[in-house]
Amino acid sequence: MIMTFDNDEIISRLQLGEDSNWEFKAIEFAGNRPTGPSRSDWSDEIAAFANADGGMLLCGVTDEGEVQGMSREQMVALDSLLVEVSTDTIKPAVRIRTYHREVDGKRLLLVEVTQGDTQYDSSGGSYIRVGGTKRRMTSDERLRLAQRRGQGRFSSYDEQTIPGTGFNTLDEMLWRPLLSVEGAAEPEAGLTKLAMLANDDAGILRATVAGVLLCTRHPEQWLANAGITATRYRGLDRASGQIDAQEIVGPINQQIGEAVAFALRNIRVASRKDPARVNLPQYSERVLFEAIVNAVVHRDYSIRSSKIRLSIFEDRVEIQSPGSLPNNLTLDSMTDRQATRNEALTSVLTRMPVGGIGGAEDRQYIMERRGDGVQIILRETRELSGKIPDYQLIDGSEVRLTVPAAVLDQSPARAIIAVRSGGQPLPGAAVLALFPNKTWKDAATDENGEASVDLYTTHLPMTVFAAATGCCGYVEREWVPSHGSLSIDLQPLRGGGSVIFAEGTGYLPVVKGRLNPIRDTHDRTYLYASNIAINQGKQQPVSFTFAERLRMTDADGREATIRILDVIGRSSLLEYQSEN
Repeated sequence: MIMTFDNDEIISRLQLGEDSNWEFKAIEFAGNRPTGPSRSDWSDEIAAFANADGGMLLCGVTDEGEVQGMSREQMVALDSLLVEVSTDTIKPAVRIRTYHREVDGKRLLLVEVTQGDTQYDSSGGSYIRVGGTKRRMTSDERLRLAQRRGQGRFSSYDEQTIPGTGFNTLDEMLWRPLLSVEGAAEPEAGLTKLAMLANDDAGILRATVAGVLLCTRHPEQWLANAGITATRYRGLDRASGQIDAQEIVGPINQQIGEAVAFALRNIRVASRKDPARVNLPQYSERVLFEAIVNAVVHRDYSIRSSKIRLSIFEDRVEIQSPGSLPNNLTLDSMTDRQATRNEALTSVLTRMPVGGIGGAEDRQYIMERRGDGVQIILRETRELSGKIPDYQLIDGSEVRLTVPAAVLDQSPARAIIAVRSGGQPLPGAAVLALFPNKTWKDAATDENGEASVDLYTTHLPMTVFAAATGCCGYVEREWVPSHGSLSIDLQPLRGGGSVIFAEGTGYLPVVKGRLNPIRDTHDRTYLYASNIAINQGKQQPVSFTFAERLRMTDADGREATIRILDVIGRSSLLEYQSEN
């Protein structure tokens, strides 16, 4: 964006003085050659604006706002100098725009510096514009800025060295299991390869942030607040009082284990008989494990003022992790994209055995490279509670995950589903009611067009398939039985009808052979058929989209057109029409 200012605006700015976006610079010349400020000073000022929100340099103006005036030759030489400085002295180069102006008969140079898309270093270090002056950035600020702007040329924060540490800072009992036999023979080299150790700017071998987090007994001695505050509250808010609390410290794999254990001992578990005892927990153990692992591994450890907070309320679990989303990740893209803030931690934890941590199920290592943790949290929470977990970015500096609890007072009940066609009750219609976890109950309508379905709970949102000979199929989504009964009206379908395959495969009345519609874990859909040609013998499996027309031909030459309306778990709903 190009900024333009007329003389009245420049005069107004001269009267107002410097601020976050305006800097006045008096110039010294030796003949036509600019000699002051120095190239280093210029680079610091320009980089400071680029690292902030951008700004304007008024060159040839004193701090009091008086225009010095300069010759045309001096202005051209100054312009050339600033272009060279912004290109050659700042890394990476900063693009500037220069404007030659004249106010009250005196020349000045207006320089526009736009906000950068990365983090910039000048010859004097790393500066940022704050108010009417520039300030040197700390290493933590540099890294946070680089992460916010998606910069890849800096190593991640967990690979930065910690002053005052060294190889002996790391506990052998903790680092030895991380190394191969070859690495253990030369542990300093092996730990450096894992980014647990690194040389600082002076070439001295230091422990890294990752090394301290994984290989010391008390990381909080080096990294303030590198722990978890876990609290179980009595009611729905923090004012309700605490039932249990724990400050969790230690190497981060230990923190993960203790945090999961805290959560599991502070959630309620009900049960029902079906016919054996079935446990009904408030939360999926796997969800708690994944959520805590994500919070610990992806938090911003450069933020020293906050801990991770694990808060268990009567109706929800909240996990708050310091730091914004890394590497241009957004709340909307979390389920589809992977982004890692702490590369070294992630690399080691993908090879660290999970041990006896609850909720890990059949996982071998604490982290998996697939990056499906968020999808697991969303899917399994909905299957258990019928609700969707909520991710929020708080003030741009903290991610909060809220996991809703499942309703435990689940009294069995009988639900009635009425099926009609043309305004009349439809006997013999097939009905399949699917829970969010993809288990199901089936029934058929009686002479009154009513199907009774015994449910262990009426609080969960259900999907209902309905099908009948001579009728189109029907899908009802998000039906909560406790909110009221369900009535379905099926539309006529000449020369065909609809069927439900409750468990994987099934048959159609118009062709001989078995069909097997599949919707896999990657949400891909495809069809196998036994002794039936699909679309004139197309190679199986045949991919399809819902409601797409597919031609079936059996061994007797009978043909039909089908449409697969939906597949949930192993259950599917199909429509068919005979072509003979």
